[in-house]
Amino acid sequence: MWVGIDLYSDTATRPSPGMKKAMVEAMLGDEQRGEDPTTRKLEELMAAKLNKRSAMFFPSATMCNQIAAKIHTKPGEEALGAEECHMFNSEGGALGFHSGVQPRPIKSDTGIFNVDDIRKVLRFGVGPHTPKASVLLIENTTNAGGGHAWPVDVLDNVMAFAKSLGLKTHLDGSRLYNAAMATNTDVERLARGFDSVTICFSKGLACAAGAILAFDSTPWEEVRRLKQLFGGALRQSGMLAAACIYALEHHVLDLANDHRRAGVLATGLANIAGIAVENVTPTSNIVYFSLESNKFDPESFLAACLKNNLRFSRFKANRFRAVTHRDISDQDIEKALSIVASLMSIRKQ
Repeated sequence: MWVGIDLYSDTATRPSPGMKKAMVEAMLGDEQRGEDPTTRKLEELMAAKLNKRSAMFFPSATMCNQIAAKIHTKPGEEALGAEECHMFNSEGGALGFHSGVQPRPIKSDTGIFNVDDIRKVLRFGVGPHTPKASVLLIENTTNAGGGHAWPVDVLDNVMAFAKSLGLKTHLDGSRLYNAAMATNTDVERLARGFDSVTICFSKGLACAAGAILAFDSTPWEEVRRLKQLFGGALRQSGMLAAACIYALEHHVLDLANDHRRAGVLATGLANIAGIAVENVTPTSNIVYFSLESNKFDPESFLAACLKNNLRFSRFKANRFRAVTHRDISDQDIEKALSIVASLMSIRKQ
């Protein structure tokens, strides 16, 4: 177990006492047979919260995303999405492996794009040489794009355009509760109009595992068949589902503290000589930065941080990510800034 300040991980690793109690006391059954009452309760709850016809519990958000791709596409078709989106870059090439679908990247520095950006990647004409675009993927908040929440008006315009093109739409809302907090919007509003929606509970909501795929038009039996096919069937999953229910009841409002602390971290890093912060006023709980100084190469910087029990994740050669979550306190933020400042030797005046 890691002991230190962990800004590397997406989620807390120490469940709250209340969450542990809920897990131990959960009513259990065999999920594979549809007999786990706590799992069914979570599924019904999330279908209602997202205003979708059905919802199904899965081990991971990646599995949710890939089953969504499977139900919305046929082999040889294309999925449109932001160039840096998680489904294109961080799910092991699963679009091609599971669905025989190729990515059609939309250029965007932030992971957020508009109608004109989509038009630029649309193929002209239909014929035997042209793959058909069948689904539009949206990630909210963006991860590699910088932790940005989609403005509701931009989202509405893109969704309307996708519908006019006859595209299916999938929302990778792994951090949708962060997006809702950042935009002061309900998750139902952000999920509106999508054919399918993923929610991950092992991010800011701080559960050990678990995700929900909510959907409208696809028959429940077909999604359940794919869950079995992908190896996602569970047994006494009510222990995990109980943690998710507890998080929905007790952890959602606490995301505001994660966002506030990310702002403090971003401002503090920007005041350290040799550190360049991408967004000094982050909208959610993700902060990206790079090294300006030649005092450290990226490998040496990470190694020096680790010696001081501080972890960041690394994206590309000189791009680092910090994520705030329930395990990170105000004191941890100040300590992390002190460590980085000490390593970089001097603060900006």
